[in-house]
Amino acid sequence: MSNTNHMLKTIIIDDESRARSALKQEIQLNCPDIDIVGEADSIATAVPLIKQLSPDLIFLDIQLSDGLGFTILEQSDGQDFAIVFTTAYSEYAIKAFKTSAVDYLLKPIDSSELIQAIEKVKVALQTRHTGSPLPQPNAANLHTVQQKKIILHTSEGLHVIQIADIIRCNSYGNYSFVFLRDGSKILLAKILKEIEESLEGAGFERVHHSHLINLNHVKSFVNKEGGMVIMSDGSEVPVSMRKKSAFLDHLNALNGAS
Repeated sequence: MSNTNHMLKTIIIDDESRARSALKQEIQLNCPDIDIVGEADSIATAVPLIKQLSPDLIFLDIQLSDGLGFTILEQSDGQDFAIVFTTAYSEYAIKAFKTSAVDYLLKPIDSSELIQAIEKVKVALQTRHTGSPLPQPNAANLHTVQQKKIILHTSEGLHVIQIADIIRCNSYGNYSFVFLRDGSKILLAKILKEIEESLEGAGFERVHHSHLINLNHVKSFVNKEGGMVIMSDGSEVPVSMRKKSAFLDHLNALNGAS
């Protein structure tokens, strides 16, 4: 909780002018510490702008007209700034975290989530100045990641689901079922590995070739054969012998950090 008066020099990068205007308005209304010093609408215009302005913070849209926003980070290697990704596609969130992004915001951007992201940026920049690494979405801040949402595409349309509401997923041939806290389930035309990748870093564990579970919904573990996990909805999920050791390690790590 620092009361530093330092204004954060900020660049907004988004190929939609309306999205830039909407974010700018939210920042002006809610974030007095943010000084918007520039805007860009593409990789081609963003890279030289970053070099010219040396921002403290970049709001970066992931899908730009001339490529993915991650390319900007690769071409700005060595520049010292915090990143908050903005996207309508939550499957990109995990890759965003792997690039050391401080946070990501799903469009349309919620003002309370924006304020929280700015607070994370301040902490991250302060921590960086003391020589410590930027926070990553591991067990210690898993709760924050679980409050994010993910978009699931089905034949019926789109489902916007809070990650914390996903109890488990299991494969069904080339399809997968996603079981939710309210007792409903969603059928996706995706193999389980694709779902596992989109939820990587969000507290999910592949405990069996057919089962992916949310560690936050584990109620108990029964040590028989490979093992059996009892989930919060009462379902029983088998744990393969090969996965058992890693599963128990991750469960203990999560328990130790909560």
